[in-house]
Amino acid sequence: MTVVGQREPRAPRGHWRPFVPKRPGSWALELAMACGLVLWTVPLFWVSPLVRFDIAVRDAVDAHRGPLAEQVATFTNMLGQGGALGSVALGIAAIIAWRRRDVRPLLAFVTTYFMAGAVLLLKYTLLRVYPHWPDIASPPYADAAQAVLLTSLEPAGAYPSGHVLNSVVWYGFIVILVGRSFGVWQRRLFLLLPPLIVGFSTTYLGFHWFSDTPAGLFIGVLIIRVVKRIHWDTMELPLWLEPERRYR
Repeated sequence: MTVVGQREPRAPRGHWRPFVPKRPGSWALELAMACGLVLWTVPLFWVSPLVRFDIAVRDAVDAHRGPLAEQVATFTNMLGQGGALGSVALGIAAIIAWRRRDVRPLLAFVTTYFMAGAVLLLKYTLLRVYPHWPDIASPPYADAAQAVLLTSLEPAGAYPSGHVLNSVVWYGFIVILVGRSFGVWQRRLFLLLPPLIVGFSTTYLGFHWFSDTPAGLFIGVLIIRVVKRIHWDTMELPLWLEPERRYR
């Protein structure tokens, strides 16, 4: 007797199939990311060792930032530009949707876009000044007492790092769209290098505090995991989104 394992329902021929070699099963990683975010955030409400470490890192990189290294870091930091990455992802999703005659890639993009954009609510709720507050041209900059969360100072919106979050979410989403075109090692580099590079460059340039980076990673992993969990290829859509179903 042959035992046949359960398989996901097959999408209709011609429909887009997201590249998710192994769909997330356990919610353990999401729970770990959520707990990590909370535990990482709590010490930032007062002048804790983590806040003092942020100050020390900022002062150290300010004192050792050479012109060439600054140019390289500024260039590589653009790997986390949400507008550019989102536009690339939208363009790829639109091409796939047009070629497959399937709106699902665009629905996946819109869902990912709104989840990534929702981090702005967190940034402007927790309110944290940037490392070079009040102005990069006017030191001294923010001290430990001014670098905590829920500040009344302006401008504030450093926590968490949106660039780092973007580098997790949008590169991950592009792999979901066209990951079949990559080799295994290419996918790994594509997913791992941008967050590492952007996390380093944004801290090195003083665009963000050191502690802003892990928070962006936690949230980015949460978002992309949720996107991977959705069965985009087999989900039932309203007839107005799939009018061809009337003739099946």
